[in-house]
Amino acid sequence: MSLRIRLLIITAFIVAVVVSAVAYLEIRSFARTIEASLVNAARSTAEGVADDLRTRPPLVADEVRDRLQDFAEANPAVRAISLVRADGHGDLDVFASTLSEEHTEVLATAQDALGRHAIATGRDGTLLFCAVPLSGPWGSAAAVTTVSLVGVEQVRSHGLAIAVAFALPVIGLVTLLVGWATWAYVLTPVTALRRTMREAGTGRQGVRARVYRRDELGQVAEGLNAMLADLESLHATLHDRVREATGELRARNAQLAETSGQLLQLREQLARAERLAALGHMAASVAHQAGTPLNLVSGYVQMIRADRDVDARTRGRLEIVDQQIAQVTRVLRAMLDEARLPLTRVRTPLSPLVTRICELATPGLAAAGITLDVDAPVPGPAADVDAVQLELAVFALIRNAQDAMPDGGRLAVRLASVGDRARLEVIDTGPGLPADLLGRAFDPWTTTKPPGHGTGLGLSIVRDVVRAHEGRVTVTNDPTGGARFTLELAQSSLAATA
Repeated sequence: MSLRIRLLIITAFIVAVVVSAVAYLEIRSFARTIEASLVNAARSTAEGVADDLRTRPPLVADEVRDRLQDFAEANPAVRAISLVRADGHGDLDVFASTLSEEHTEVLATAQDALGRHAIATGRDGTLLFCAVPLSGPWGSAAAVTTVSLVGVEQVRSHGLAIAVAFALPVIGLVTLLVGWATWAYVLTPVTALRRTMREAGTGRQGVRARVYRRDELGQVAEGLNAMLADLESLHATLHDRVREATGELRARNAQLAETSGQLLQLREQLARAERLAALGHMAASVAHQAGTPLNLVSGYVQMIRADRDVDARTRGRLEIVDQQIAQVTRVLRAMLDEARLPLTRVRTPLSPLVTRICELATPGLAAAGITLDVDAPVPGPAADVDAVQLELAVFALIRNAQDAMPDGGRLAVRLASVGDRARLEVIDTGPGLPADLLGRAFDPWTTTKPPGHGTGLGLSIVRDVVRAHEGRVTVTNDPTGGARFTLELAQSSLAATA
């Protein structure tokens, strides 16, 4: 059921109740007024009859009837007047009356008045009786007047009919007027508000409610418009923030992708460096193992060639052997040269380099439950270095520390200038190095990892890179626990200008 129909029904009900109540009260008041008027007429007539008979000597019944008839004609509201008198036995009887038949209530009302020596009233249906006692020569007697209340009932019935006939059109008219006023002043603004909210719910941000008047509903419409304006502004702000966040997320994703690529590249370079280091150590070993016999053979060949007793044919064959020995030597030297990492040194600020390597290693450290603490002040020291190889060395130290803390821990990377040297410290909270490995931690194939989990060349590569830069790297067990790797390089003139 719509609000309009409910308001019309409620209005019709209220109007019906109000009209009915007013009509009932008016009819009741009017009926009581008429009834009170009839009672006063009956009383005043009974008192007049009593006063008149009290001043006269006892009369015969016919004379009394004539007197009573005169009083009845004088007051049309009085239906009958009777004189009730006690007989010789003390019983009451109608002595004279304007009616041929008397109601039994007349005697009862007279008995009541004589018993109380005061005016008494009685009622039987639509008849009202009023008795006034007499005194004097009449003895025990009372004047009784009778009035009819039929007119009062007729007034009630007629008034009720008029009220009903009046109430129906009044209810209809008031309901229509209230319905029109409700539609014009309430339902129309409410309908506009509902339409606005429905359109706003579909996503239309610029919709606004129409303000019909500056009343309470107008204030509601203005409040709704203000709220919609705030929502529109909030939506725009959120849209901008989402766009900015999306842009930042894209940039961050791109940065993460770039970081992942750089980290993968570093790992590949470190793996390649380990392969090259393994090849270099193997080549050096081969060159050492084969070089000495080859040099000895080459010496003997040259000594035999210098002997004058050797014929020309033998000398030619010895020359071929000497050439082949030289060819083998060149191959061994080429293997050694191939195993060496190329070195290109450029003056480089070390703080950005260390910070970048730490940022690349952060995701892996966080996944392993390791907290990273970086102290690389800017501007910091600078050195003539090959940035790629130095990055590999620093990354190898960080990965070595990560492998030493499989259950998580803390890793500190500190860069500082100490005199004319740049010092980089990598300190972990792992178990540290066994005492028997401290002196040969940087030797090739030295590792504390189980077979298949490390080559033992990482720290060897660090040592070779640092030595190639005329620096040094050391390792000690920190007093608070864990290992402390210290890498020192000579600072370049760039550090002084910084």
